[in-house]
Parts: sequence; structure tokens; C-alpha cells
Amino acid sequence: MAGYSASPLDNTPAGALVEAQLFKKNDDQKRGIPEAIFIDNVEAICAGHEPTHIVGKLQDLHSKYQYMQSSLTAQRASLKQKLPDISAAFETVNHLVDRKEKAQEDEATEYTYQLADCVWSKASAPPSNSVCLWLGANCMLEYTLDEAVELLRTNESNARVTLKSLEEDMAFLRDQITTTEVNIARTHNFGVKQRQLAKERGEEAKPTPAAAITAAQPSSGAYTWKQEAEEVEVSVPTPSGAQKSDVKVTILADSLKVEHLGKVLLQGSLAGKVSPNGSTWTMTGSKVEITLEKAEQTQWASLMDSSD
Repeated sequence: MAGYSASPLDNTPAGALVEAQLFKKNDDQKRGIPEAIFIDNVEAICAGHEPTHIVGKLQDLHSKYQYMQSSLTAQRASLKQKLPDISAAFETVNHLVDRKEKAQEDEATEYTYQLADCVWSKASAPPSNSVCLWLGANCMLEYTLDEAVELLRTNESNARVTLKSLEEDMAFLRDQITTTEVNIARTHNFGVKQRQLAKERGEEAKPTPAAAITAAQPSSGAYTWKQEAEEVEVSVPTPSGAQKSDVKVTILADSLKVEHLGKVLLQGSLAGKVSPNGSTWTMTGSKVEITLEKAEQTQWASLMDSSD
């Protein structure tokens, strides 16, 4: 798998510094997987940057980790499927070598082979010093027995080493995904607290009547929501015992979709436009907490478009 490449937060020294605090990539890192850095001081990393901006970059990193994970999973599944075939071919060639050494010159050996599904037949063949091996893509090549033994032994050894390496990489990658998810949650919560403190200190501009805070409003028990001048907060309950890895949230400019293990918990067109890059979500207890950044500071009459 190709190594990881990341675009910087911005072209400023401060942006490069923040990027260095999110992950580190060393030349000796396995398969080019960057190591996620646990953000111990969220306040320091958010200095000079909006928390939503940092969360967005962390979510980009999380998405790339997930892509790596799916790629490694596919490679491991393919290798686990091929390894038994290699081992079986290796065992067969070793059997041919053993029979050749024990058979007398021109002495035919009887073999049982599969002619069709549930149909087997017998055939006699004299000892041979060559064997044909499938190489894939409908390609077969003839080797001497010694060459075939050496080739299959090497292939089997390489496959087992690669499989072990893949499993180690996947374990390492799972740790990075967990660390990044924790970073996202802590940074998101820090942003929420900062906005609350700003409102308490009166640092935010007073909203116009049209942009006043809307109290949490239930919708058929499926979710609750509230809005402010610049954002909308949505809370969606999940089944008991739900994990963040089981939840998928898709935020588009005009729609929202929340799924748990493939089951849709909330889906529909939004009553207003949002900025997906500035929107975030996290798991708090048994609820999915979503913060949508409004594209325009207008008052929404409802969360979902009533025309759906």
C-alpha cells in the first residue's frame, strides 16, 4: 500500500506546527502509516485556530486511517485465500518428488483426480521430472520438480511473512484510529465549552430576534435539536451498547444521515444549508451529538425540510 501523504493545515508556520501536533511520520514507520499523537493540551493546539477547524483536520486524518484499514483488510483476506492454495500445491509437488524417488524406471503410478463435481477418475502416469503450475490470469508454466519445490517454498514463506506483517500493521492502525477518535471528541467538547463561556461573558454578538436560540425540540422521539445564530446542534439516541465504530454520520450541504450498523436512525433534507467542513459529530454516552455549521445565519423553522 502506498505511503500516507497529508496536506498541511495552511501555509503558515502556525499551521505547520498544528499539523506536527496531530501526527508524526517517521521514515522507519511501518508501511508509511503516520502515528497519531494524543492531544494532551487541547487548549494549546487550538490557540490561533477554531476548534471546529482542528476537528475537521482530525476527521480528515481519521478518514484516511479508515481507508488504510479497508485496504489492509482486503489484502489480508486475499492472502488468506491464496495461502491454502500455495500450501496444497507445495504438498502435491512434494508428493510427486517422493513418488518419483521411490518408483522404478518407467513404472507407472496410479492417480485419482477430480473429473467434475462429485465425479472422480483414475489414471496411470509414468514418473516425470516436470510439473505445470498455475500462475494466475489463466497462465500455466512448466517447471522441473526441483524448481517447483523451491518456487512454492519461497512463495509460501513470503506469504506467511506478509500476512504476519499485515496483522501487525492492522493492530497498529487500530490504535491510531482510537487515538484520533479520542482527539476528535476532546477537541469537539473543548469547542462547545469555549462557545458556552463566550456566551456567558457576553463576548459573542447579541443575536437578532430572527437568530435567537431555539430550545431543544423533540421530533417523534427520533432526535432533539436546537439552534443558535451560527450553528445547529442535533442529538440522536442510539441503541443501548452502541459503539462509535458502529455509527456512520453523513453530513452534506443540504442533508443529514445517521446510521447504526446499517440501520438509518435519521435521514432527510435539512431546512437550511450547512458547511460540511465546519460541521462535526461525536458520541456522548448513548447519543450521537452533531454540530452543524450554518452556511448562512438565518433562523430555521425546523431541522428537516417539511416538504420531504
